[in-house]
Amino acid sequence: MKSEQPRSEHIEEQATTHTNGTHMRGLIWLCGVLMVLVVTAIVYFVWMMTKNVDTFGKGLRILDRSEWLGEPPTSVENLIMPVSHVIIHHTATEGCEREEECIYRMRMIQTFHMKSLGFTDIAYNFLVGGDGQVYVGRGWQAQGQHIKGYGSVSLSIAFMGTFISVMPKKKQLWAARRLMEEGVRLHKLDADYHIYAHRQLTATESPGEKLFGLMKHWPRWTEDVNPLRGLNQEPLRLVERPAWLAQPSVEMLPPLKWPVQKVRFECTSTDSCETQASCTFRIRYLQTFHIESLQHKDINYNFVVGGDGNVYVGRGWNYSCDVPDFEGLIVGLVCQSQPTTSQRNIAKELLARSVKLGTLKRDYQLLDDLN
Repeated sequence: MKSEQPRSEHIEEQATTHTNGTHMRGLIWLCGVLMVLVVTAIVYFVWMMTKNVDTFGKGLRILDRSEWLGEPPTSVENLIMPVSHVIIHHTATEGCEREEECIYRMRMIQTFHMKSLGFTDIAYNFLVGGDGQVYVGRGWQAQGQHIKGYGSVSLSIAFMGTFISVMPKKKQLWAARRLMEEGVRLHKLDADYHIYAHRQLTATESPGEKLFGLMKHWPRWTEDVNPLRGLNQEPLRLVERPAWLAQPSVEMLPPLKWPVQKVRFECTSTDSCETQASCTFRIRYLQTFHIESLQHKDINYNFVVGGDGNVYVGRGWNYSCDVPDFEGLIVGLVCQSQPTTSQRNIAKELLARSVKLGTLKRDYQLLDDLN
């Protein structure tokens, strides 16, 4: 009995040692797992911070082409940096609120632009999703195909969605603003860059009435598009009578004798218009009012300058207007009392063309009733 007691104590000591060893191995294994998790978390964090080279310390996330599985372009023409002009568009598609939806939208837009429109790539330099992320289209370096003739002198940013009657999300607006700040930081955008809406340069609803209304309050939004048009050497956009659905003159109009000596600018005393659709409606209303209420033979302007940047042909260069004691060209500007600077500049551009055509004397006299 005395010999069995030490043996029992020895067995218990071995069991305790075994248990302690098992606990120690468990702790070592647990520490190893925790260490792997910590290292994984650090690696993931570093990867997320460096995943997008264009992301800077303000929370902006830019997905490059590989992340939305973009097809390679068929050709590339480089932009001259830094760019001084940014044009804002909407994609006129459904919007997207999650990354996977926006990626799908990006691929559909690129396919449509390349397969249906024959573009060399997705048209825009960057697109902003409703998820608050920026998706690289052609990027900073490549010329876009957002508006014919403007790809070499501007950068395009498109908001995914249609914003005629729906407001863009705050995070979309925030991301677009941060993107432009990043462009300045990277010296891709000039520090004194200007922002324009698509509709200011061509007949379109883009970027939609709601987004355009917000843009007018942006510090860098620019009303006068003529400096940009000058870079592009864009021809004056004349909307002929059939295009605005003019009715024929009720009587033969008196001819206008060339070259004209006098020109008069007049406000139409109507609400302004900012799209071709609204301006077409406004011009048709003016013609009806002039004929039916004022008893004129036709719309009583030779040309009308809309707020959309188009010049609508009234009586044209060939026929004079019904104005007592005045023989000359009458240019109407769609406004209540004062036209925009852009409208006035377009009207002067029209006169410069008239001089080149020989329909207006070089030393013409301008009677500006708007001053």
